[in-house]
Amino acid sequence: MGTSHSAMLAEVRLAIACRMLANSSKRLADIAKLLGYTNASSFSRTFVRLMKVQPIVYRQQQLARKQERARHRRRTRVIDD
Repeated sequence: MGTSHSAMLAEVRLAIACRMLANSSKRLADIAKLLGYTNASSFSRTFVRLMKVQPIVYRQQQLARKQERARHRRRTRVIDD
């Protein structure tokens, strides 16, 4: 397949981490543990290397995007009414 086990694992871990950061309020240490990292620091270093942003910043960005979409939906509903 041309992809190593470690590369596939990193890809899956990253996808799950992004979902958990965006859709839950779990602590970074809990997310790290669930994903099999030895500690939150190791998880954060890996996340920054792959995403070029700290996990907490990613979470804040995703929350801001959700809030903006919700505001947009409310405005659209008001205009349509």
